[in-house]
Amino acid sequence: MSKRRKEDSSRSVVKLAKSDQTQPQLQLPQSICDGDATEKLQEAWSKSLDEVTSSVALQAKPFRHCVINNYLPEDFLSKLEADISQVPFNMKLNDLYSFRQTDDLKTAESPSISAFISLLKEKMRTWLVEVTGIPLNDKVAITSSMYDQTDTLLCHDDELEERRIAFILYITPPWTIADGGTLDLFSSSEGRLQPEKVVKSILPTRNTFVFFEVTASSFHQVAEVLAADKRRLSMGGWFHGPPLARPALSPEPTVPLKPWTEGYFDMVEEWVNPLYFDEEVLAQIQQDFEEDSEILLEDFLKEDKLQMITTALQVKDLKWTTTGPFNKRQYEQAESNHIPELVQQFVEMFQSEAMFLLLSRLTGLTLHEVEEDEEDSHGAPLCWGEVRRWKHRHYTLMHDEDPHNSDFCLDSMLYLNAQDWKSDYGGYVSYIAKGEDEELLTVVPKNNALALVYRDSDTLRFVKYINTKATERPTSANQDSSFFEIYNAYYE
Repeated sequence: MSKRRKEDSSRSVVKLAKSDQTQPQLQLPQSICDGDATEKLQEAWSKSLDEVTSSVALQAKPFRHCVINNYLPEDFLSKLEADISQVPFNMKLNDLYSFRQTDDLKTAESPSISAFISLLKEKMRTWLVEVTGIPLNDKVAITSSMYDQTDTLLCHDDELEERRIAFILYITPPWTIADGGTLDLFSSSEGRLQPEKVVKSILPTRNTFVFFEVTASSFHQVAEVLAADKRRLSMGGWFHGPPLARPALSPEPTVPLKPWTEGYFDMVEEWVNPLYFDEEVLAQIQQDFEEDSEILLEDFLKEDKLQMITTALQVKDLKWTTTGPFNKRQYEQAESNHIPELVQQFVEMFQSEAMFLLLSRLTGLTLHEVEEDEEDSHGAPLCWGEVRRWKHRHYTLMHDEDPHNSDFCLDSMLYLNAQDWKSDYGGYVSYIAKGEDEELLTVVPKNNALALVYRDSDTLRFVKYINTKATERPTSANQDSSFFEIYNAYYE
């Protein structure tokens, strides 16, 4: 993870009502601590084999992990649940996640919480060292997390500082796969250290303890909670030890930039709302843009043209490809060699000389400059673009190695089929200053609106995860819950 997601080390003391201050003495479940069971699990871990019984399931793929059923006595778990309910939870919200979490529980004044932490630091840590061979130290970080409907934690690998084994204890009500909130494990591509697909989903069953080895390929996520009447409560954290050397990351592939396509002046005039050719309107828009570095141009296309392009994007034979990897993004991109001719022309219009000229007049940026007595310098400004489809479970994440974030850039986002879109659905674009948490700007999709945002290399952007509420958006017979985006980036 990047530094922006690193937790604040300054923690306040978590205080609970003092009723019974006697700390219970906990033992590990018999299913894992007798000599024969420990020996089998140790051998399976060392040889990357599977060892599965009715109580314990240790498996090697997609990375080494173990699920232990009935980890604590039920009466103690109920007490633990009651004490956790008295601890303050803080909202955690950024590009990667949305849920509530306590501060580190190591200072909690609760016998049950203290007893559980003691079990982890002493008996469980000793057992883990014996089974895994990892030389864990006595540092154990532990918090409690609560996920309500639409909350999620997207794909990541957990690598940070000296984390060596991650663990989770589920304290949930009766739970089914339809409730969401599964712990999803990803397979990863060899050599590139990128997640490929979810190959295992672990149900957050009450009193189940899960742990896994933290490596550069331990990609996992907490799937969105879909249940409206349940909360996914857990306690989790990391055992620490000597850090592993992290392999070099694969560089992000670049999209080639290209100069504008000649012409398209007639098409731009035929398609774009004539309001945006009015000299007074252009002057006001340019003034506003120069002050704010962003603007939203509503009703950008003529109504008949809007219907034409929206219909063309909804044809069934248009092929869409999911783009990744999941630790950076998930959305659909139209395959350029399978798009209808009208869509192709529309895309080319946005990358044409005529559009460069219009954008230059709208923004004041040097995207088109023709000197009367000199040769046309039209090769200097460049662009790249995509036709995107956004729907439930789609998102992008901030990542510092983004190759498209290396210079000043004009983001152009035209939204289609986005009627009645709400920010509660997600899908909005958030701009953040690098190293900061506060949002600089939020762009919510609006049908037939062109959003223009000028950003520099110190500004990161992400598209917020689209949650299940988006599927409830009112739609007509020729609509679905997805929307389209004609995205282009322009460089002076």
